[in-house]
Amino acid sequence: MRALVTGAAGFIGSHVCDLLRRSDYEVFGVDSRAGDSLKVVDITEPLPVLVNNLDVVIHLAALSHPRDCDTNPAKAFVVNNYGTLNVLKMALEGGARKVVFASSAHVYDIPPRYLPTDEVHPLRLNNTYTTTKLLGEQLCELYWQNHGLPYTILRLFNAYGPGQGAGYFVPDMIQKARTGRIDLRGGNNTKDWVYIDDVARAFLLALQSDFVGPINVGSGVETDLHTIAAQIALAMGAEFTASLTDGTRMWGDISRAKRILGWEPQVNVKEGLDACLDAAKAPRPVLS
Repeated sequence: MRALVTGAAGFIGSHVCDLLRRSDYEVFGVDSRAGDSLKVVDITEPLPVLVNNLDVVIHLAALSHPRDCDTNPAKAFVVNNYGTLNVLKMALEGGARKVVFASSAHVYDIPPRYLPTDEVHPLRLNNTYTTTKLLGEQLCELYWQNHGLPYTILRLFNAYGPGQGAGYFVPDMIQKARTGRIDLRGGNNTKDWVYIDDVARAFLLALQSDFVGPINVGSGVETDLHTIAAQIALAMGAEFTASLTDGTRMWGDISRAKRILGWEPQVNVKEGLDACLDAAKAPRPVLS
C-alpha cells in the first residue's frame, strides 16, 4: 500500500509516518521543510502527481497554531485552503482511493454548546484557524460529491506527547518546570488530551475504513490545566503556584470512533504525561 503524507516533518506527521512504515505501508512523506526520507514540496503551488500508483493520502500540512493564523490570515488561507485544494487535486489525478484530512475540535467553538461534544454539534467560524479548517472539510466534501474521491475527516482534540514543539501547553509547562517554578494564571480551562501514539493509530485505521465524514479523535476524558501543570511540577521538583478563574471546557464524544474505526485511546493522561516527562529528563546528546 502506497501512502502519501503531507506535513510529514511535523509532530503528528512524523509519528503517523513511523506507524505506517511499521504497518507495512510504503510511505512517501512531503513537507515544506527538509528532513530524512522527505521530499520538499510547496503545497501552495499547483502539484504534479507526486507518487505513481498512489493508494491513499493523509493531509496534515497546515499552518496549525491558531495564533499564527490570526497573525497572518492571508498565509493561513493560502496554506490551509489553497494548499488543501492542490493536495486533493493531486490525489485525484494520482488515482488515490482515499484521503484522510486532519481537522480540529476547535470547529465546535470553545466552549462548545454541549458536552461531551459529538460530530453533529453545530460548527462555528470563530477565528481564522477554525475557518480554514471548516473550509478544508468542505473542500473534501466537494471532491467527494463532484469527483467521487472518498475522504475521512479526523477532528483532533488536544494532541500531546514527547517531541511536541514550543507553543503548546505541555512542552511549555515542562520548560517552565526546568526553571524551578510554574506559576499558572488565567482560566482553568479543561481540554480533552489525546496521546500522540493514539492519534497516529486513528489515522492508520481511518485509511482502512470506507467511512465518509468526520470522526472525533480524543480521549473522551476532560482534564483541567491545573491538573496537568501540577503533575509536571511535582515530577520535575518544581514549585507550583496557581491563580485561576473558571475557564472554558472541552470534552469529546468518541463513540463514533469506537463504532466506525474500532478505535479508542490506549494511553491515559497520567501515562502520557509520564512519557513526556521521561523524555524531558533523558540526557540530551552532545553535538560535536
